[in-house]
Amino acid sequence: MQKLIQVNNVTLAFSPDGPPELDGVNLSVNEGEFVCLVGPSGCGKSTLLRLISGVLTPDSGEIKVFGLKEIPGWAQLSFVPQDSLLLPWRTVLDNIMLPLELNKKGEKSGVSINKARAALNLVNLAGVEDKYPHQLSGGMRQRVALARALVGEARGLLLDEPFAALDALTRSQLHLEMMKIRKQTKFTGLMVTHNIFEAVFLSDRVLVMGEKPGRILGEVHIKLEYPRNLKLISTPIFASLVGAVQELLEQGWGGNNE
Repeated sequence: MQKLIQVNNVTLAFSPDGPPELDGVNLSVNEGEFVCLVGPSGCGKSTLLRLISGVLTPDSGEIKVFGLKEIPGWAQLSFVPQDSLLLPWRTVLDNIMLPLELNKKGEKSGVSINKARAALNLVNLAGVEDKYPHQLSGGMRQRVALARALVGEARGLLLDEPFAALDALTRSQLHLEMMKIRKQTKFTGLMVTHNIFEAVFLSDRVLVMGEKPGRILGEVHIKLEYPRNLKLISTPIFASLVGAVQELLEQGWGGNNE
C-alpha cells in the first residue's frame, strides 16, 4: 500500500532560543486511509498539518507526499481550514471554481463549471450555486469549503478542525456526509480535531499527540465497519476505543508520563 504522507523525525522551533514546537515527530498515512490527529491545545497539531502542506519548513527531518519531497507531490493535496475562508464577493459556484481558475490562469470553462456543480452535488448542496457565503449557514459554508477542496480531484485532504465551530447536530450531519463522500471518492484524509468522539467515529486510526514539545504518543486502530452510523456511538466497543484514546492523552498531559 502506497504511503501518501510520510513524516520522518521532524523537529520545528519557532524561536532559536526557545523549546521546540515539535520534536522528533514520525507518522505516515497510507493511501485510502482516514487518520485523525488529536491532542491538547498547543501541542502542535495544526503546525504539523501546515508542515505537511508545505506552508512551513521543518528545522530537521523529512516530509514526503506521494514519495516526493516537494511539488508536484504537494500539488495533489487540498487543505480544509476551520474557517471556510470563502470569498464573500463570489457566489458559491465561483468559490468552488477558484482552484480550477487558478490552475488555468483565471479561465472559466464549461468543464470547470460542470466539475464545480458535481462537487456541489457531492456535498449535498445542489441548488445554492448562485447564493453568496453570507446567505449560508455555518454548516453549509463548511460543505462549500469541502466541495472546493474536492473539485480539483485531490488525492489527499488535510483538514484542520473543519467542524469545530458548528453545533452538535450540524456536526453529526456533516460526519455522515463525510462518510458518504469518502465512500464515493476514496480520498485519503488527515484531520486535526480536539473531539475524541469525532476522531473515533470518522477514522481508521487515531494518532495521539503530547505537548511540550509536541510528539506522537501512540495510536489507536479503529477496526469498525465503514461507513458508520450514529447508533455506533452508544455501543460498548465505541466507548472502549474512546477510552483507549483518552488514556493515551492523559499520559501526555503537561509533558509528564506518570
